[in-house]
Amino acid sequence: MAQWQRHARAALAIIAVGVAGTVAYTMRPREQAVAPPRVDRFDPASKFEVQGGDAIQLKGKDQDLRIEFKVQTTNQDGEAVLRGARIMANNRGGHNYVVTGDQAFIGKENASFEVRGNVRLETDDGLVATSQQATYTEAEKIVRIPGEVKFNQGRMSGSGVGFTFDQQKDVMWILDKADVTFAAEQDLEAMSFTSGSFGYARRDRYMRFEQVMHMEREGQVIDADSSMVRLFPDRDEPDYVELRNGSRVTGSPGASALRSMTARDINLDYMEDGTTLQHATLAGNAEIQVASRAGTGLQTLAGDFMDIGMRADGSLNFLSTRERVVVTLPATKDTAARTIRSNALVATGNANGIREMKFSEGIEYREPGPKGQAGRIVRARSLEAGLDAAAGTLTEAKFIGNVDFRDGALQATSSESRYAVQEGTLWLYGAAPLPHVESESLTIDAATIDVTLNPRRMVAKGQVSSTLLPPKTPAPGTAPTRRPALLSGQEPVIVVSDEFTYDETSRMAEYKGNKGQSRLVQGQTTISASNLTLDESRGDLTATGKVVTNLAITSPEPVAGGKPRPMIARAETFTYSDQTRVATYTTAAQLDGDQGNLTAATLELRLAKSENSLEKLEANTTVTAIVDRRTVRGTRLVYTQAEDKYVVSGAPVTMVDADCKESSGKTLTFWKASDRVHIDGNNEVRTQTKGGGTCVPPPPK
Repeated sequence: MAQWQRHARAALAIIAVGVAGTVAYTMRPREQAVAPPRVDRFDPASKFEVQGGDAIQLKGKDQDLRIEFKVQTTNQDGEAVLRGARIMANNRGGHNYVVTGDQAFIGKENASFEVRGNVRLETDDGLVATSQQATYTEAEKIVRIPGEVKFNQGRMSGSGVGFTFDQQKDVMWILDKADVTFAAEQDLEAMSFTSGSFGYARRDRYMRFEQVMHMEREGQVIDADSSMVRLFPDRDEPDYVELRNGSRVTGSPGASALRSMTARDINLDYMEDGTTLQHATLAGNAEIQVASRAGTGLQTLAGDFMDIGMRADGSLNFLSTRERVVVTLPATKDTAARTIRSNALVATGNANGIREMKFSEGIEYREPGPKGQAGRIVRARSLEAGLDAAAGTLTEAKFIGNVDFRDGALQATSSESRYAVQEGTLWLYGAAPLPHVESESLTIDAATIDVTLNPRRMVAKGQVSSTLLPPKTPAPGTAPTRRPALLSGQEPVIVVSDEFTYDETSRMAEYKGNKGQSRLVQGQTTISASNLTLDESRGDLTATGKVVTNLAITSPEPVAGGKPRPMIARAETFTYSDQTRVATYTTAAQLDGDQGNLTAATLELRLAKSENSLEKLEANTTVTAIVDRRTVRGTRLVYTQAEDKYVVSGAPVTMVDADCKESSGKTLTFWKASDRVHIDGNNEVRTQTKGGGTCVPPPPK
């Protein structure tokens, strides 16, 4: 038998055995099969269920999306629901995030999902948001939470209604009722916000608040209709804050001098520490309150537009504002509050507070007076105000251009003026217009005028022209003004001089002619002298230095031929006392009038008690009188107006008449209107008469 035949027989034998075994196995009695354990379905109405799953979606070689779930159900419509879902999205705007929830609804091709029940969003940089519902679409790449939400990331935590997270822009928004808190951490201060909506851009480093924002941080409260807060690149701390509409900042961090700011819009620029204000701009009805280092009150500054620079220590460095500027300086125990209005202001400060303010484009300064009295008002083109920086009070005000200063009945005008506030003094100077002062009692024009406001005292220098006005009825409790009887109380008195001092309390007016003569004029009355003093409390008048007077003293009897002859007198000194009604000329006195031409060392005119008329005239020491071509010499002369009589005494008295007839004696009496002469020798000097004939008497001196 061939070899291949032997191999074939062996193979057939093996096959036969196998077939026989198979037949035998199939013909055996059947064993009872064990049923698999029953699986409880999560949703009996579902078409399909899968328990436990993990699906991964790749983008290229990298994982793009991974979905884990405990149960998946598919309903009769083919909609799948994941229960106990965990969705992991990678590289969304450079970040990875995880969303978990009780249920997840997955859209076609995993392009969208909706998570419900105990939803939690967590990003790889620490943002965690929890709610009851969240949705996501791949087209938008935005996670949306429609209901209440809570969130936190690092220092930040908060809540609200409605939430979106833009994974591409890395921006989170709370859509309503946002309430956000940043906890204090090391050098970073705590701050909290509430607003209608809140946006947080982590990558672009800003926060945005809409629909009324309220912020609190380190003693400071910030409010506005909307706000943009730009954050520092390395931390969630405000670098620059923009407030829009209804903006208000109250309180101040640390030692900041700025206590409040209000405006339509406010921008706040902070220093590197994120808390110290470096710069602020305000627009639209801006107003700030500033505290000084030691002051008890606050300065209020307002204007339409405002620019503020601050120092690192919290003090104000500079400020400028325009349009409808109003500054109110606080009252102290010694000074009242003051208000200044203008169209422009520039202020500078130091560590203690604001030290200087410059107002321009038309100013109005107001200072209230005591109760029941009008205050002080000043108007000018501009104002340079110096302040006590530590106290926050005004010390000096320099008004420039068309100055108009009013203090009750006092009005002062000049081209420039300085007002020392604490001293209560006003200095008027400059040209075009020259300084001018008006009050109830006088007017003054001069090159410079110094006014002490209370009690009122004025000093005018340089080409002074003053007018003393007719006295008015005095206020209750005050003494009346008493004008000398030599002057009319119904007409003004004009005085020109080089220098003028008027004290309203003592009612003393003093005039000095440093370079020339002082000159008083009222109607036909004139008084010229180096110095004049008028006491309107007593009615006295004094003149010294080359005195020349022209007094309109009336005659009790009508004067034939019209007006009386002017009474002109000269002397080195002239005094008039209203109490005694005596006018006295001293040293080289000379008088020329209806009474004749008289010279003497001293002349006295006594006025009638009830009218401005001459009652008596006395001349003493080296008397010479020329009366109607009579020349009389003696040591004393007395003239009485009522009798028109002259009585001259001396040792001896001499008289030369028109006929050159000379008479002498101890006492000589004569009458102007007659030729009658009485000589009384009193047995001491022999009475004698000499000569006769025609002669020319000496001319009047």
